[in-house]
Amino acid sequence: MQLVGTTEMSTLHQMLDRALNAPGVRQWRRSRFDADFDRGAYGGCRGVFKTYEEAAKAVPGTLPLGYDHEAPAAMYGDRLVRVFPSDYPMMLWLERAFADGASRVFDLGGHVGVSYYAYQKYLAYPNNLAWQVADVPAVNRAGAEMAFERDSRRQLKFVGSFDHAGDADVLFTSGCLQYLQETLAAKLQSLPKKPRWVLVNLLPLHDRLAFWTIQNIGTAFCPYRIQQKSIFFEDLKRLNYDLLDVWENPEKSCEVAFSPEHSLDRYFGAALKLG
Repeated sequence: MQLVGTTEMSTLHQMLDRALNAPGVRQWRRSRFDADFDRGAYGGCRGVFKTYEEAAKAVPGTLPLGYDHEAPAAMYGDRLVRVFPSDYPMMLWLERAFADGASRVFDLGGHVGVSYYAYQKYLAYPNNLAWQVADVPAVNRAGAEMAFERDSRRQLKFVGSFDHAGDADVLFTSGCLQYLQETLAAKLQSLPKKPRWVLVNLLPLHDRLAFWTIQNIGTAFCPYRIQQKSIFFEDLKRLNYDLLDVWENPEKSCEVAFSPEHSLDRYFGAALKLG
C-alpha cells in the first residue's frame, strides 16, 4: 500500500480549504453554523466586537444572557470530585501561598466552590482557612445550599461583592476573567488593600489582539473577552505585582467561527505576588 506523502497531503488540505471557502459553500456553511449556534447546539464562539455592549447587543434571543440562572448553576459537577491537568499549577502555587502564611482565599467566579472541594483531597488546608466564592446570585445560592450539606469543614462562604477581595491573602480565579466587563487590573486598582497573591488560570490571551466575542455555553450566551497577553501582565505589573510563573493550558482552546486569526489554540495561567 502506497502512503500519501507530506507534500501530497499538504496539497490535498489546500484543495479542501479552497473548496470549503468557495463563496457559495462558505455561505452555506455559515448559514448552517448560525442556525446551530442560535439554538445552542454548538458550544463555540461567534463574532468579533470592540466592547462588551456590542457583543451583548448581538446575542441571539434564543437562550438567556450570562450565568445568572439555574441551568449554568448546575454545570461543572465533575469538577467537584476531581482535578484536571490545568489544576496542578494552581494547586502548586496555592500550597506555596499557604506555606507563606496565607489563610484567606477570595475565589472570583468560583462557581459552587468546585476548586475548594476538589483541591482539599490533595492539599493540607490551614485550620483557619476562610475560602470565599464570589459569583453571580443564582450560582451563589446553589453553592450555599450545597455547602450546607457538603462542607463539613464550614470554611466555604459565598459573597456578592468584589470588595471582599481586599480582605484576602490570595485572589484565586479560574476561567472567570473572560466574562467580566472590567479587567482584573481595574478591579484590583479599586481596592484600598490588595491581596498579596494573585493566582489566575484558564485565561484566554491573544498575542496581538484584544476583543470581545459571543460564547455559546449550551444553556446561555455570554459576551466573552479575549485580552492581549502583554497588556494583561503589564497592567498588573503597574500595580506592583511581580510575575512568578506563567503556564499554558493546552487542553483549552477558543475557536471563533470563521475567524482563525482571532482563535486560540491554548489558554494561560499565572502566579503573581505583590512586590
